[in-house]
Amino acid sequence: MYFVLYKDRVGFWRWTLKASNHEAIAVSSESYVRKADAEYGIQLTKSAYNAPVYERESA
Repeated sequence: MYFVLYKDRVGFWRWTLKASNHEAIAVSSESYVRKADAEYGIQLTKSAYNAPVYERESA
């Protein structure tokens, strides 16, 4: 897996997490004015590997 950090159409920073087959498996939920903020979002995502997973019951 790897992250792609890029500027969107309006010039804000975003990231995409890609699988080894190059398919997107996660994207930033917001755009960032500062590149450093987008990089911080990547770091938060990387650190979430041990976050609990909750199953939501269907409505």
